[in-house]
Amino acid sequence: MTPTEITGLTLRRKRPGLPVDFGSFFMFFGISGIEHGREERLRRRFEREYYPHVVTLRLSGQVTPGRYHLRGLPGEADRRGWTVQAGGTATADLSDEGLHDLNTWRAGGGRQVELEPLG
Repeated sequence: MTPTEITGLTLRRKRPGLPVDFGSFFMFFGISGIEHGREERLRRRFEREYYPHVVTLRLSGQVTPGRYHLRGLPGEADRRGWTVQAGGTATADLSDEGLHDLNTWRAGGGRQVELEPLG
């Protein structure tokens, strides 16, 4: 595990996608007997609605790009892991609870995390 410090945070919301799923409408009129890709569309819709926040953390020091858990963050903020880019930024999609936990942790003075590669 590599210890590092969080030096900054950037937050943005995902843009909403199409709110209507037309697959059932077309099936009602007999246009398609099989709804291909329905599970994938439902999974993407769940991801978009449940994890609406894209959070980017700036990390200090030299960090190798890859997928990591940031040990030291509260549970919900580190549940899905973080993608670290070459510039020393870590990005993840967070739920409302995860964002609240992260902000509470930072307000309490938390800055140190340890990078643990996802495997």
